[in-house]
Amino acid sequence: MGISFHDLRLMLDARQVGASFDRMLTIGRQSLCLHPAELALLTRASARSPGSAAELSEEYLAFGARAEPFLRAFLGASSVEALDYSDYEGAQHVHDMNEPVSEDTVGRFDVVYDGGALEHIFNFPIAISNLMRMTKVGGRVFMSTPANNFFGHGFYQFSPELMFRVFAPENGFEIRTVQVIEARYPSPELTRNRHAYEVTDPAEAHCRVGLLSKRPVLMLVEARKLEHKPLFARAPLQSDYVTAWSAAQACAKSATQPLASRPRTWRNRVSAALPHSIRVMLIGWAQKRRYSLANGQFYRKVL
Repeated sequence: MGISFHDLRLMLDARQVGASFDRMLTIGRQSLCLHPAELALLTRASARSPGSAAELSEEYLAFGARAEPFLRAFLGASSVEALDYSDYEGAQHVHDMNEPVSEDTVGRFDVVYDGGALEHIFNFPIAISNLMRMTKVGGRVFMSTPANNFFGHGFYQFSPELMFRVFAPENGFEIRTVQVIEARYPSPELTRNRHAYEVTDPAEAHCRVGLLSKRPVLMLVEARKLEHKPLFARAPLQSDYVTAWSAAQACAKSATQPLASRPRTWRNRVSAALPHSIRVMLIGWAQKRRYSLANGQFYRKVL
């Protein structure tokens, strides 16, 4: 697994507003996947503070090198530990994330980072709970995970809806940001991914926030732990259904009106007059526009 430019960009932003990276945990040992131009951008952004990445030796900056020395220098981490299913890569903590972590790891880390492990773990509710439980109050969870066009990569591809509902105040967390990166082939790590878009919470959009894309899309998550609370005391519900259920009474009232009394817009009248094949084609065209990164209601370009 590899930690790349956009992951480090979010972490640096968090550090610059006061987040502590003193004790970090990564799920699986991470390799550094930084291209030279990306390293230059990050180095300038870090304001070349003492102990910055610019002072690391070249072997620590090589593409594919172990990320721990870089994370210690760049983010000020005094400890960078790894948790994995086995110790084949030298992880300090060996644990099956399908099972709850031990109590001695609860609230132990300032930052927990998942760079692409949870999509491979069958018992997702337990796995995500483990990340949340191991994070200190005031600490942060960072995730980089598949969103689109990673069919067959793991058990799952995740949606922003899931992350907004999981990292919610009722579970003791707040979302700092959810962003998507439209990556390129042959893989996100091997190519520079220039643009990032912040995603609107579907609960605020009052509809499903979808995305149709030709390229693979990664989703980045930053969440802060506000307090230690029992997790998922109530199972998360998809927000557009909650909106629909809340409006059920109004919908029921509308349904009792005679059809002739329901308002018909000019769009509805024109649509009804079109041949079915043309109407379906136009609906599909509108959906493609709606579920694209160009939709400013859903996606805001941040880089």
